[in-house]
Amino acid sequence: MRHLLISATAALYLMAAGTLVLAEEAAKSELGAMKDQVKADVQAEKDKLKADKEQAKASLQEQKEAVKGKIKARREEAKAKRDGLKDQAKAKRDEVKAQGDAAKAQGQEMKAAGQQMGNDAKAAGQEMKAAGQEMKDMLGGMGK
Repeated sequence: MRHLLISATAALYLMAAGTLVLAEEAAKSELGAMKDQVKADVQAEKDKLKADKEQAKASLQEQKEAVKGKIKARREEAKAKRDGLKDQAKAKRDEVKAQGDAAKAQGQEMKAAGQQMGNDAKAAGQEMKAAGQEMKDMLGGMGK
């Protein structure tokens, strides 16, 4: 019976040692699975951060392009306005020049008319002088 008891005790010890080995292996495999899960979580977080960074970069690029478009539109608008003002100024200049030319032509016409009137008046004066001389001569001839 003593042999039986020693054999049973030895078997229990061997079973306990086997159970400890199995438990240790189970703990190692569970720990390995946890490590793998942590690595996967860390990698997923890195990928998510990278995707967020790329999305933010793309959004910033879109905003830059939108601002550039607005600036270009404003420049085009200012250029069109400036060109319109130049055209208005040129039209005004041409109008003023035309008015000046018309006034100059009118002045020349008036000068010519004035000279004509002066010549006509001079001729009339000479005619009157000649008529006065004739009358003087006639009156002078009558009195003698």
